[in-house]
Amino acid sequence: MAAGGLDPRRIAEIIVTTAAGGRRGSGYRVGDTAVLTAFHVVDGATGVRVRFDADRPGQWAAAAVVAWADSGTDVAVLTIRPGPEVAAVTPALFGRIADDTHAVVAVHAAGFPLWKRRRGADGRQFRELHQADGTVAALSNLRTGTLEITVRAAAADPDPGVSPWSGMSGAAVWAGARIVGVVAEHHRHEGAGRLTAARIDHTLGRVSDERRAALRDLLAIEGAAGLPRAGTDGTGPTGSRVIGLPVTHGLELFKDRVGARDAIGRHLSDPAVRVVTVTGRRGMGKSSVAAKVMDMLEQGEWPGQLRAPLPRGLVNLSTRTSGISLERIYFDCAEVLGGGTKERLLEVWASDRTVQEKIGELFAAMRGDLFVILMDNLDDRLQDDGRLDEGDELAVFLDCLFRARSTPRLLVTSQIPLRLAPELRRFAAEVDLSDGLPPVESVALLRELDQDGSIGVAALSDEELLAAAVRVHGVPRALELLVGVMADDMLALPTLQEVLEDFALRGDVVAGLAQDRYQRLGPEARTVLNVLAVLRTPVSREAVEWIVAGLDPALAVAPVLSGLLRRRMLSVNRAGRTFALHPMDADLAYGAMPREGALGRQAVERRAAHWYTRTAPRRPDWHDLDDIRLHRRAFDHLVRAGDFDEAGLLLGSIGEWMVWHGSVLAALSMHLTLEEQLTDDGARLAHLISFGHARLTAGPLADAADVFTEAAALAEGLGDQQALQRALFGLGDAYRQLGRLEDAMEPLKRAGDLARENGDAESEVHVLLDLSLAHSTLGDGKAALEGADRLHEIARASGDLFTEARSWNARFTALLAMGRWEETVAAGDRAVLAYKEAGIQEATDYALNAKGVSLLALGRTAEALEALEAALAAASRMESPRTEGVCLYNTAWVLWAGARHAEAAEAAERAAASLELAGAVEAAAAHALAEAAAALSGPAPDAGAAADALVRAAEGAGRNVEMVRPAWLVAEAERLRGRA
Repeated sequence: MAAGGLDPRRIAEIIVTTAAGGRRGSGYRVGDTAVLTAFHVVDGATGVRVRFDADRPGQWAAAAVVAWADSGTDVAVLTIRPGPEVAAVTPALFGRIADDTHAVVAVHAAGFPLWKRRRGADGRQFRELHQADGTVAALSNLRTGTLEITVRAAAADPDPGVSPWSGMSGAAVWAGARIVGVVAEHHRHEGAGRLTAARIDHTLGRVSDERRAALRDLLAIEGAAGLPRAGTDGTGPTGSRVIGLPVTHGLELFKDRVGARDAIGRHLSDPAVRVVTVTGRRGMGKSSVAAKVMDMLEQGEWPGQLRAPLPRGLVNLSTRTSGISLERIYFDCAEVLGGGTKERLLEVWASDRTVQEKIGELFAAMRGDLFVILMDNLDDRLQDDGRLDEGDELAVFLDCLFRARSTPRLLVTSQIPLRLAPELRRFAAEVDLSDGLPPVESVALLRELDQDGSIGVAALSDEELLAAAVRVHGVPRALELLVGVMADDMLALPTLQEVLEDFALRGDVVAGLAQDRYQRLGPEARTVLNVLAVLRTPVSREAVEWIVAGLDPALAVAPVLSGLLRRRMLSVNRAGRTFALHPMDADLAYGAMPREGALGRQAVERRAAHWYTRTAPRRPDWHDLDDIRLHRRAFDHLVRAGDFDEAGLLLGSIGEWMVWHGSVLAALSMHLTLEEQLTDDGARLAHLISFGHARLTAGPLADAADVFTEAAALAEGLGDQQALQRALFGLGDAYRQLGRLEDAMEPLKRAGDLARENGDAESEVHVLLDLSLAHSTLGDGKAALEGADRLHEIARASGDLFTEARSWNARFTALLAMGRWEETVAAGDRAVLAYKEAGIQEATDYALNAKGVSLLALGRTAEALEALEAALAAASRMESPRTEGVCLYNTAWVLWAGARHAEAAEAAERAAASLELAGAVEAAAAHALAEAAAALSGPAPDAGAAADALVRAAEGAGRNVEMVRPAWLVAEAERLRGRA
């Protein structure tokens, strides 16, 4: 059974490899294993890969082979083998556009043109999906037998030597619910808004009988007859009568909500469901998604993969336009039925029969056919708990709807669901729009709201628009209001960033987004709502009651929560028994709170912070980052309350733990929040020591040394020996990683002495590890191994798994420095296992990196590359740019060893960028290695230039034992000079 309509999950990105390089195109998954595209996209391919849902949650890809191709018409079909986790699809429908009469036919296609090239946050380029809506003039291009498509001109022309539409080739061209062609060409001289497409019906007519049969089989085109006209065979519009204007505008630009549309369609097609309610806070786009579903049904298309009878009639009603009344419903349905049926129903309405009898006659006249009635903004007629007013005529209609055997389906939009008796719930379904638009759709909507660029939004980068979308939680109405504020303020001419800064405080924004029911709340309900606005995350009833008890002891929280839930002003997670405000409602409520006072923001923030510190796990119970989650929430509340010193002391207690467990950048961000805010010396000292450790991992290393120097001086002044010990250790570690080994020894030894005096065994172990690593870098392998042995003895005596892991860390580093490759590989594996058993990631990346270098020395390059890739992944998890840079540098040399110089150059450049971010001196070595690899990867390799650059790289690496041996680079330079 075939299914009609373009499904975004079946749009294919065709990635082609050829002997001369690569290219990209578009396609469409027309069947379970078949992908339709253009012949020239895959012509001469040595490999083809097809990707779906790129960079989205359902992304998947598969290798493809060309199963059918015709160069004359430029059509090809690929076959793929989807994995077992990929859902099967039904065959697409095919049709034709008649070329024997004048007509202008609406068409659409979706693909990946060059002009939609973007750059992601990681710096890599990608092609964004583009939906091209246009028209085909039926009599154009008769001589060539192709389709001339007029679309909106490409918005950019990034490469004058290549068509901006390059990459769109192969995209399926749709007329209604049927595919009629494949995008094939763009002729520049015809303008940026004209595309040429191959016709499927002409392709079938121009090939041999045998090839025609093969193509029909691949495309699942049944029978031998010609293709039907698109949209005239029951799969396009089939006479569904529509009464009432759409309840919203701009449906052709509608964004996303695929899941919601599919759910609505699934419920509407279910005979057991009488009412489908789309719920969500104000501004979420409830009316738009409902109107889009009605529009799809009008066009003869069910959302998703449904194959069900299409509605005979569609009725659009809204409280904001025509109103919603029993009379309006009856008369509009009668209008849909038309003819004699309409006349008879009008007579029934004018009679003295009961309302129930009149409604019964209306339902009977529908004869079991499907009718869908949209009631938009029904919450205008509902009480705060979702009930209709007593005696409301709509209650009579609903009662008849649930009692009758055959009835129309209601599609309702409302901020709160229609409250039904328990026995009627099985006949109703709810689709909740709790999330805003996804990032890509939010950015696209912002650009479309400034089509001519006059407001300044369209010219902003994707990153700037994405930040704005995240700030307003992707709420569609909020995005519209953002641009509206900019457009309407002709005096101040605010920028987007300026509007965002006080977005929730602007009266015009609050009026457009705040829920009407908020204005009707009493003081007790507002207090509870404001507590939840401050918390900004789902919390238990116990948390709300404890916080409120410190603000208003007489307030009974339970009945207030119950009332807010009935009004749908809160969401509830029954499994977790937690309550929360929608993020947009939290922003608006928070903005309306006074800062000072017993119930002001500062008081509530402090109370919330104390709740979290009161319930957070203590240090002995910490095992992973989740165990300090409540401490981090307390920190945020303390900062918002302005209690910076208390926040500094709290961060000092958790910062190093965060660094050890990979949340380096988060710790760094928290510390930067406190800079210039601390007035208490003890709080500043706690902040400095933790801040230094964050800098030690994230870089720059020189900054880490400066922070630890300041911390040591402050600790000396305060006479805090434990803090002094931690500061001196951090200073020594920073000097060691900077290559200032002689400077490192004194603070490390003094830190070790203080650790023994303070009885701090864990810190003493850390100092021993750092001293061993320093001896390795100085070339004193014997002393380094003695340090490893000492650590192992301590671990055996104490049974501490972390110390055991550190003993292996010291050992593999010493063995690496001594060139004992096989032993280094074994010790590295033991270290990885030991750190895993200890539940800490601290040096897993270093262990895998040492293993990679040793495997390369042993000539096992494939294994070396695998180990270094694992090391890079571990370093990324630890958010350590220095280690990332070291791993990438070594990876570059492995690639060089395999004569993959272009890839080596790229890896070395990435290494340089990471090392510069860390402030590491080895960045110069990485730049030089990249220069050497680039000298050999171009069309005219320059061995002499490569040799000179290799010597500079060797000099730049210095005594860093974690990097490939400088002597290897010098030997390769001499070999190249002999060849030059």
